[in-house]
Order: sequence, then structure tokens, then C-alpha cells
Amino acid sequence: MAAQMFYNPTSVAEILDVLASLAEKVVIVNGGTDIVERLSAGRVYPQPEAIMYIRNVTKLDYIREDGGHVCVGGIATYKSMLESPLCRPFTGLMQALSEIGSPPIRAIATPAGNLGTAASGADCNAALMALNASVVLASKKAERVLSYEEVCSSSAKSVLRRDELIREIRIPVNKTAASAFIKLAKRKAQDIAQVSACVCLEAEGGICKKATVVLGAVASKTIRAKSMEELILNTHIDAAASSLKGFIPVEASLRSPRNKAYKESVIGVIVGRALRMAYAEIAGRR
Repeated sequence: MAAQMFYNPTSVAEILDVLASLAEKVVIVNGGTDIVERLSAGRVYPQPEAIMYIRNVTKLDYIREDGGHVCVGGIATYKSMLESPLCRPFTGLMQALSEIGSPPIRAIATPAGNLGTAASGADCNAALMALNASVVLASKKAERVLSYEEVCSSSAKSVLRRDELIREIRIPVNKTAASAFIKLAKRKAQDIAQVSACVCLEAEGGICKKATVVLGAVASKTIRAKSMEELILNTHIDAAASSLKGFIPVEASLRSPRNKAYKESVIGVIVGRALRMAYAEIAGRR
């Protein structure tokens, strides 16, 4: 059934009022680069009776630093993040953002929208999870803050309630860490990942002291590869990168025979590359 109602709010309060009253019957359109295609193809369930376009709620369009976090508003675009000096220190995030779609897509698409559709290979989701970002979810009743891992590594329908708005994404500032992102795709541009990896690293004297490894497009959801993190902990970066070759994390669920062997052969390689890239940034600061 096609949506019969259209809402164009100009405040967060209006958004939350509509969500509270319509809940399952309304779908939010932010940048619309993904959800509009799904709506057109009839792949949004349940079929909405209303569409709410939130791009005119300008109070959600910001990137600012607050309390040791870089805070990204719910309608801030990938383009604005790429251009923000506050986001620039997050190297892995910058690399992931530059891989998303094309310049016109990055000008309207948003990380909040990508999170809301829960795409398993979303480049930005992998980077933000590796950076230990959190998500502020607002409803008329209350706000709650969840880790990106809680939201992104689960079914969006079970974690994000239908009366909730992704109001803000918060990225903690960690000046001792460095990050790197690598994506493999069939085309060099405007293509979804076949496999992607983001590593956030803390190291001393060439030894891995802490690493967060996140993979995209190796399961039905973005995953944190804790088995890889344990393998390389307290290990020299060169040895760690070498040990990852051929290693298949237990968190991956590669079921498709069409590209299963390819993905298994490259996962460890690209994580090792990202690990070396992140360490090179740390070493370059000295």
C-alpha cells in the first residue's frame, strides 16, 4: 500500500510527536539515498501509511565537540563530515567516508540514515563501530544512549524502536589511538563492499596494546571480530599482521558459495593492511 500521508516537520518535537502517534505506520526519510529505493520497490515492512521527511529540521544539522566527543547531528551528511576539521583526525572514518557512493550521494546521504537501514556492508557503520561511537535515540518518552555495536550488530527492527529518532552520533576522542579502513569492491567507485575492514589501534613500541577490528559484508550485519583482536593483542605489529593471513574470524558467517572462498582468502589480508596503516600513523606522530 502506498503511503497516503506526508509530514515535513521543522522541529525535533514535531518529529517525536508524529513518531509517537503513528509508530509502525510512518517511515523517516532523511537523505533518502537508500530508503526511497526500498520504498519504491515495496521492500519496507510493514508498508507505511505515512512518510516523514526530516531534512528541514536544521537543529539536527551540526558537527561539534562536546565532553570529549565529536557529536554528529541526525541529518548531518557525509560531505559535511568529510569537510569537518573535527572529523579529520579519525583517519579510518575519513577513508570510509571517501569510499561511499559518489560526491552527489555524499552531499545528501547521512550516517544516521545508513544506520537506520542496517546495511551489512555499510562503510561508515564499520568505521564508527571501530571508533567506539555511540548513538543517541530520542522518543517522546525519553532518550537512551546505545553503543554503535549494540545498534549496528543487531537487527535494526529489534534495537531501534519505531517511535525513536536517531538524534545524534557521538565519537569519542582518543588521541593515543589511530584507525584505518580498507574496502574491496568490484569497482573502484560507487560500489558496495565485497569485504571491508576498519581497525582502531593503540600501540607502544610496535606492540599492539589494544585493537578493535570491525568487518563489513562478511555476515548479515556489521560485526566486531573479537577473535582477531585476541589473536594480535600484545603482539608486535609485523607479527600480528602476518598471523592474520588466512585467519577466518569465528564471528563471520560466510554462507554463499559464490564468493565465500574469495572473502575467506582476503579477510585476514586486509585487516593486516589496516593494522599496519594505523600503526604507521601512530609511529609518524613521534
